[in-house]
Amino acid sequence: MWFAIKYILLIFIIDFCCSKPKHKAWVSYYSKTKEQLKTGSSPANIVDHPYQILLLIDGQPKCGGSIIKSNFILTAAHCIFNIYPDQLLIKAGITDRTANGGQTEAVRRIIYPENEFIYDTFDSDIAILELFNHLDFNEKVSPIKLPRPGEEITQTEMSTATGWGMTDPHDDTLPTILQVVKLPLIGTAACRRYYGNYITDTMFCAGYEEGGKDTCSGDSGGPLVDTDGVLIGITSWGGDICASIGKPAVFTKVSYFTKYIIDIINDKSQ
Repeated sequence: MWFAIKYILLIFIIDFCCSKPKHKAWVSYYSKTKEQLKTGSSPANIVDHPYQILLLIDGQPKCGGSIIKSNFILTAAHCIFNIYPDQLLIKAGITDRTANGGQTEAVRRIIYPENEFIYDTFDSDIAILELFNHLDFNEKVSPIKLPRPGEEITQTEMSTATGWGMTDPHDDTLPTILQVVKLPLIGTAACRRYYGNYITDTMFCAGYEEGGKDTCSGDSGGPLVDTDGVLIGITSWGGDICASIGKPAVFTKVSYFTKYIIDIINDKSQ
């Protein structure tokens, strides 16, 4: 009897501490509770983040992405998994996702590492969208720099996440205005303290031990940018409830895929 009780307690502890985290799929922004929203996050202007795009699937806002070339967008593979190019549109140069204006383009081709991406774990959670037409660059629409291949994450350095995702983890209503949050970086090895072996070499974390600031459902595929204006992360997944204590956001490590990205966007044969 005592052995059975100890066994049940052990299973509960393992499940509580090490249970598989929820993915930040299907929209684009970073989250806080309503009280935290007043103190931790703020509306942004696309002029300050001109690389940010909104990804629409079947006409609905689902994810974010980053402009890396006039006809190429970087996003998360889980955003486009089992999706066809003709279901996708991107909107660039907008602060208010519901307003007229900006540039809307259709997607010609979806590329992602099919032999490496694992939907159950979001390993290698990266995808490239080739557009039919080139974007016209201006103060609201411009590409972001990629990191050097293999460049490691600088622990505790601040980073910036943007998007139009949920601002309250208990309310799936999306904000209309682009939002921004600052998060301290947590390297791959340190990130395993929070999520164990779910963190692979293609991932890293950003966030606060005490919670309160985070990306959330809807931010998937969106950018995480360092203080030098380099795209270091793609919003991927996180804890069951956004902005929870001890559950920082998890990002795809762009530097792990820099060569892969450059080879695709510079391929003249396509």
